[in-house]
Amino acid sequence: MAIPLTTDIAQMFDGYGRQARLFPGLLAIFPPLLAVFAWFPWLLLSSIGATLLTVATSCGLLYALGSYARTKGRRIEPGLRKAWGGWPTTIILRHRDSHLDRHTRQRYHSFLGSAVPDLPAIPTAEQEAADPSGSDAVYDSAVVWLKEMARGKDFPMVHRENAQYGFRRNLRGLKSVGIIICGLTLAASAGAILYNNPGFLDLLQKHDWRAAIGTIVALGPAVLSAMAVNAAAIVIWVFVVTRQWVWEAGVQYATALLAACDTVRLRRAQPNAPTAAA
Repeated sequence: MAIPLTTDIAQMFDGYGRQARLFPGLLAIFPPLLAVFAWFPWLLLSSIGATLLTVATSCGLLYALGSYARTKGRRIEPGLRKAWGGWPTTIILRHRDSHLDRHTRQRYHSFLGSAVPDLPAIPTAEQEAADPSGSDAVYDSAVVWLKEMARGKDFPMVHRENAQYGFRRNLRGLKSVGIIICGLTLAASAGAILYNNPGFLDLLQKHDWRAAIGTIVALGPAVLSAMAVNAAAIVIWVFVVTRQWVWEAGVQYATALLAACDTVRLRRAQPNAPTAAA
């Protein structure tokens, strides 16, 4: 007996994996897949579509799709970090940054400086200005330690924001792929229209707009909707899935992660005290 699809996905991906890895991959293939079903609706009416989906799940193709999305996202991170001027967590910890008020930043600095083992002293504003790269190295090391401390169910906000950042980063990594496959899908749909309606170009050349529009409308709502979705997807890929979009999620994750300093401090001061869920 076949295992239900939802069970297969739950076994292959945890919550982070589904949101940050699987969903970007599925969003990238959704517009062209919709076009396939629009042009070949019999796939939905037969058992072939369900069989192909079951085979894809059983053979690990969904896992491969999620892994591919993660790989594309990780590959663009060096470029993102260079464009941003560092990791968002590092940037926020800098004295010269304005995302945090100076009192909150000082509290985080004080905690990390005293809690992280073998960490060099947190630089002052003057030291940071004199040696920016060395100061960033200290902040980076402190953040690595904090990430390990912020694992587990006591930090739900950190995990949610981390998944949101992973989703946007991986979707940004798939941007060129998404644009290409949506463009090819539109081109294939246009080719199918011309193939099935050889006189369509003549109608355009004769400016017979009524007949041309009638030919397009005759395609049916499914095909027209699929083409509209692919066109809209290209617009979204170009204008929404941007470096700035990923940066905003990175700042949100960095803010949530650094806020975990207060929870970790409380837990270290009172090991048996319950922590409040975010």
